[in-house]
Amino acid sequence: MTLTRFGALAELISQHDGLRALMARCEDLADEVDTGGGDPAALAALIARLREAFEAHNIFEEVILRPVLLAEDKYGAVRIERMVEDHVHEHREVRQRLSSPTTSELRDVVETLRAHLEAEERYLLTSKVLRDDTLPLQGL
Repeated sequence: MTLTRFGALAELISQHDGLRALMARCEDLADEVDTGGGDPAALAALIARLREAFEAHNIFEEVILRPVLLAEDKYGAVRIERMVEDHVHEHREVRQRLSSPTTSELRDVVETLRAHLEAEERYLLTSKVLRDDTLPLQGL
C-alpha cells in the first residue's frame, strides 16, 4: 500500500475524531447508568465498539509510526525503536483498561486516552513530521 504522509495524517486525525465521539457517548451513557436511567448492557456494547475502534487505530498507527520517524531520522534508529515500543505499550495498557466494568474506571481510561490522543497530535501528527511524500508501508 502507498500512502502519502499527509494522507496518513488525515486518516489518523479522522480516527482520533471517531474515537473522541465514541468516548463522549460512553461518558454520556455512563452518566445515565450511574443515575439509574441508563442501560448497562448498552454501555458494555458501546465500550466494545470503542475497544474495536481503538484496536483498528492502533494497528494502522503502529504500521506507519516507525517509517514516519525513521524518515525524519533526527532521533536515531535506537531511540525511534524505544519511542515506538513505549507508544505501543501505552496502547496495550489503555486497551486492557477498557475492559473494566466500572463507570469510574471507564471515565479514568477515557481521560487517559484523550491525553494520549492529544500528545500524539502535538508531537507526532504534525505536518512537519508528516510531509507530503509517500511512506514505505508494510502490513496494511
